[in-house]
Amino acid sequence: MKLKTFYVRAAAAAAAALLFLYPFPAHAADSAALQGQVSAAQREYESAASTLDSMQQQASDTRQQVNDLQSQTNALRGQLGSIVAQLEQSRTELAEAQNQATAAAKALEEKQAAFSARYDSCKQQLTAMQLLNEGGEISLLMQADDLYELLTFWQVLNDLTEHNKQLLDELDAEAQALDTQRQQAEAAATQAEQAAQALQARQDELTQTQIQLEQALQQASTELDSQQAAAEAQAAVTEEKRKAYEQATAALDAYLKAQSQKYQDPARHCSLDFTCPLPSVGRISTYFGEPDAVYNKPHTGADMPAASGTLIYAVADGVVSAASARPSYGNCVQIDHGTADDGSSYATLYAHMSSFCVSAGQTVHKGDVIGYVGNTGDVRGANGGYHLHLELRINGTRTDPLQYIPH
Repeated sequence: MKLKTFYVRAAAAAAAALLFLYPFPAHAADSAALQGQVSAAQREYESAASTLDSMQQQASDTRQQVNDLQSQTNALRGQLGSIVAQLEQSRTELAEAQNQATAAAKALEEKQAAFSARYDSCKQQLTAMQLLNEGGEISLLMQADDLYELLTFWQVLNDLTEHNKQLLDELDAEAQALDTQRQQAEAAATQAEQAAQALQARQDELTQTQIQLEQALQQASTELDSQQAAAEAQAAVTEEKRKAYEQATAALDAYLKAQSQKYQDPARHCSLDFTCPLPSVGRISTYFGEPDAVYNKPHTGADMPAASGTLIYAVADGVVSAASARPSYGNCVQIDHGTADDGSSYATLYAHMSSFCVSAGQTVHKGDVIGYVGNTGDVRGANGGYHLHLELRINGTRTDPLQYIPH
């Protein structure tokens, strides 16, 4: 609960209670001076309370900002942890891919060397065969030991040529396969390197964002500390203004109590034959005891909406003990109805009038017009609407008027 709400409730409750307990002043000059002091103190208090409320709202907004920044920072730390783990995994995969590419390149190099060696051997054989074609084969045939060697000589040469060709084809196919593996390994290594670079860039980006968030968080936290300190100081000022307001109200009420004695007559009889205070009551907008919309405290009477200027009647015979304007009730009239047969005293109050047409000390009868419906005073609880606020007090205690007064 905000301090302003507590202060307003306490001050408003005290002022309203004292107001209904004591009637309004008979001496206008003294009353006006005290009323002026109360009004000034009330304005200062409400201004201080409003400032406090604004400061507390500002601190609340900043606190929410701090919480949001903290949540963002925590979330970012989680993202960074995930990115770091992914980056480590990516670097491991990159190293494996690079090793595979190196191994594939080495295997290809070895296979190409084997191919080159075999190719050189084949060239030497082809050179020798070329010499045979140029007449050397006659000399070689003359060295045959038997007829079989002589007859198979050309077959051996052809088989040797075919074997070399087949071997070279196999070496070439293996080299091509190894080259494909090398290309795939190099592509995988390149892809892994690109992934690692992307993750590193993302990590750098998140790290920079984290730095900015932490700086903003530190700034907001410092600002929040300053705002909270200022709000605490303003709360102390508001408390002093509240006390001054209560003291001014107490002084006025003490004066009103002294002035009210002349209107009290225990011998005055109250028949309890009450009448409706309005020509008609369509609905009750706020019931007795219902939390009001401004201070969230129990409502002290019953609110009866009506058009501006609607006649307001005295609910029973009595003497007007007060007819004046008050900050909370606005233009209002209070009537003392005397003592009933059960020994209880009864009084009623009619508030927020546009104007009243009776004065303190005047005798009124049930059904007499005492004023007109308005919206003077503090009518925030009724959203500023025109209505009659009716209160009933039995032996000084507020009671639900709808239990006794027709409506």
